[in-house]
Amino acid sequence: MELRRRVEELLGPGGAVASRWPRYERRDGQRALAAEIALCLEHGGLLLAEAPTGVGKSLAYLLPSVLLALESEQRVVIATCTRSLQDQLFERDLPALLEVLGVRLAVARLKGKQNYVCPRALELQQGEGPEEDEVLETVRAWAAADPEGDLDRFPAADPEAFRRVRGRIAADPAACTLATCRRGRECAWVRARRVAAQARLLIVNHALLAISSGVEGLLPDFDVLVVDEAHRLEGVLLGQLERTVSRHRIEELLRLVGSPRERGRRGYGHGGALLARLRGYAAPLISGGGPPGATEAIERLARRVGEARQDLERLFVALEPRGARHEIYGARDRYRSAGDLLGGDFEALEAVLGHCAEFARGLQRLGLGLDGAGEAGGELAAELEQVAGRFAGVGADLQGLTDPAERDWVYWRTAGGRGVELHGLPITVGGHTRRMVLSRARAAVLTSATLSSAGDFSFIAGRLGLGEQHGVPYATCSTPSPFPLARQMRAYVHDGGRDEAAAVAEVVVALAAATGRNQLVLFTAHERLRRARARLLDVLPAGRLVLAQEWDGPAGIVSERFRASRGAILLGVQSLWEGVDFPGESLEILVVAKLPFSVPDDPLVEARGERLREAGSDPFHDDAVPEAVLRFRQGVGRLIRRGDDRGVLVVCDPRLLAASYRRPFLDSLPVPPRRVGSAADLAAEAARFLAGSEPVEDR
Repeated sequence: MELRRRVEELLGPGGAVASRWPRYERRDGQRALAAEIALCLEHGGLLLAEAPTGVGKSLAYLLPSVLLALESEQRVVIATCTRSLQDQLFERDLPALLEVLGVRLAVARLKGKQNYVCPRALELQQGEGPEEDEVLETVRAWAAADPEGDLDRFPAADPEAFRRVRGRIAADPAACTLATCRRGRECAWVRARRVAAQARLLIVNHALLAISSGVEGLLPDFDVLVVDEAHRLEGVLLGQLERTVSRHRIEELLRLVGSPRERGRRGYGHGGALLARLRGYAAPLISGGGPPGATEAIERLARRVGEARQDLERLFVALEPRGARHEIYGARDRYRSAGDLLGGDFEALEAVLGHCAEFARGLQRLGLGLDGAGEAGGELAAELEQVAGRFAGVGADLQGLTDPAERDWVYWRTAGGRGVELHGLPITVGGHTRRMVLSRARAAVLTSATLSSAGDFSFIAGRLGLGEQHGVPYATCSTPSPFPLARQMRAYVHDGGRDEAAAVAEVVVALAAATGRNQLVLFTAHERLRRARARLLDVLPAGRLVLAQEWDGPAGIVSERFRASRGAILLGVQSLWEGVDFPGESLEILVVAKLPFSVPDDPLVEARGERLREAGSDPFHDDAVPEAVLRFRQGVGRLIRRGDDRGVLVVCDPRLLAASYRRPFLDSLPVPPRRVGSAADLAAEAARFLAGSEPVEDR
């Protein structure tokens, strides 16, 4: 029986899934989506599938994926953006489906290397204080009993202390390689890869999927690919392709090398400075069986550490933009040549590049002298080779970023509170999407709640390099929301004048007083959030909980506090526009401060605009508007998460009703927004609706 028909029967009335799935609800949209996915998986090709909250998207792609893996020799890879969804699929949804079907299937979950504990780092690491010492002892006991070694699953009694030590005991993607590691039999990452190689269905994340194309054997070959949260794929690919150099990155390597007189301190890397350990117990091994002059080589590298630090200071002072403001989030300053960065003085740059090359060569030679010198010498040789590779890598990145010759790339520097950083990335990811992701599977499904702008998939397809013009044809399907959104939601536009902070504060204070409900307020920039936060703290009554992303903790921490509170106000940017779930009373009012357009002078936005104009397109209408519509849809999607939710949307941007480009934004809303005279009137209407005193019916 063809796959599509089997999926439809299993999800239909009387089917195995319908009769056995816990808390099953009939969802015609889910059944139709699963049928379209089954058709793609069986016959091949590429499908872009949009399915909003409530459709049951995960089951719609898990069911045909499981059936295909069971009944053929094909391997299916499912990729999510977030580890939380990856864990949900592996630990909850997939086991439940296999139980309902009454089948067994070899499945595995594989994350990036930095998510697994490193046995050598854990053995050598010392805590900085009794809290960290206690955490490390607990992790050691847990790692000995848990073969998976997934640090996300460690039950931390002291989350803050664990957060501080986690990076020091995790496998290091930049340094750790199977070719140099002497602890392969103990390594949780190696074990996870072995299990993944035997799986017929493998769950990974976008980042691992992207980097696997350049690392042979990182993922086993696969036939079918399903990418969930696909609206975030472009950003992940850009993040993997981006090159970045900072002073901190090079200084960290110099600290790892240290000097022969620099003994290991508590918490220091893998047991102390490399050169100190070489002189202390490895130099005799080198001089006895390695290259001549090893002791002198150690001393030369030690002298070079001090010289490199001085030259690094000179370079990054020279890279500082004149008149730069030292803020937490520095502005992006685009440059097009080495002269834009350094004028005509390249002496410090050439010195630092020379240091990187000499450290790479010198450490590699010393490591060769230790190879075969017992377990301790072998482990140190592996560490020397790893650090040598990191010096070579940062040197190559620094060379590329200070000689911006690639036309299809864009380059910029930031000069915020973390000092000067140089960045570069491709202007588009289309070719990389095809090479890194899609060319490896005969069938692929990209799915998300938001893939289209006003029902048109061409924007995100173009960003990913898909379509006939790129030689990658695709099919599309859209599933309507199963929720009665017109009855569950009200939308308003508040025009509070040109002062965004004052307008937002006015409506948030009025809503807080009238409703006492949880409010999420979304901003397009940290500085805009900062100004609104200051205004709110001035005018809100004492005792009202105001949580601001970054000021009061990262997104995950403030989200948990917000869910557990009532009458709270959460101010967020970027990551809180998407991927967070606040069902029921945990979120009943969403305030959007501004339509989420990208900053026009952002280097990447500017470079894209130049390419679009060269091709005869309009950067604003063909790129900026559809991108903002997708972000807007993501933000609005935070409000209604269940069939019995009620919610009020307030957009503090009159352009939603007045701008010439308003139509795609309005079409993305389930209800037409209304303009209400004052913040107090708006809050009063919202309170009546949320209290249920306004009739729940389509208007």
